[in-house]
Amino acid sequence: MEDNPGDAKLVRIALSDRSDPRFEVTHAETLAAALPIALRGGCDAVLLDLSLPDSAGFAGLRDLALAVPQTPILILSGLDDEATAVQAMRHGAQDYLVKGLSPGLARVIRMAIERKAFESGLAERANFDQLTGLVNRTLFRDRLAHALARARRRGERVALLFIDLDGFKPINDTLGHAAGDEVLRLAAGRFRAAVRDSETVARIGGDEFTILVETLPEPVAALTVAERMVAALRAPLRVLDRDVRVTASVGIAVFPDHAEEPEALLRHADTAMFWAKKAGRNNARMFSDG
Repeated sequence: MEDNPGDAKLVRIALSDRSDPRFEVTHAETLAAALPIALRGGCDAVLLDLSLPDSAGFAGLRDLALAVPQTPILILSGLDDEATAVQAMRHGAQDYLVKGLSPGLARVIRMAIERKAFESGLAERANFDQLTGLVNRTLFRDRLAHALARARRRGERVALLFIDLDGFKPINDTLGHAAGDEVLRLAAGRFRAAVRDSETVARIGGDEFTILVETLPEPVAALTVAERMVAALRAPLRVLDRDVRVTASVGIAVFPDHAEEPEALLRHADTAMFWAKKAGRNNARMFSDG
């Protein structure tokens, strides 16, 4: 991303003699022109000038880093200033290169790509459940807090669904932990397939799952989502060459109707799930203050 044709040409020249790996350079002169290219996922790295016509300073860097969090961004700047370099790193850059003073550009790009891949792997292990691939408790709590903050600003509702698997413990006890793990993986896959892209599914521990539903038009709409989760487990799961059956008890709590803070909302959804268990399992219940 460079609005100076001469500087863009120098980058092409610096990378043109590489065959392993071979670099293919796409040039854009503005952030607006570059973003669609980056969002398509075809870029392994981005070289960014901090002084573009439509994006001067760190605002554009921050927006780009948020838009393509898995892509390493390297700053190409005419300013040899350590304070600016530090600020660039704080706003999402992987490296800071001074034009004309940074030999080995191909090597630097390659190292940035490898470093970003390693960091992404660490982040995934920290934020995603290793058994099911779902969001874990830590990341779910963070997403819940941000969802409630957005809902407060916009005057919207958010639903939290708390799911517990019925009949999981007997399977785990009789068929073993390998079978239990497979049940959790298959159930997670069913839940993930039953939600919309905007809905977050998490495994928060054991056989407990949660779902975050934003921009809810009215509380009763959360029941529709919960019913999809119950229906997702109606068909048996194929585990160790046999069909096993588990069902879902789902509790629902809605912001701001039932609680305004994340922990209270989670607690009320858990309570509603307990009511679903007492009502015969394999069903959904909405929390009520009464």
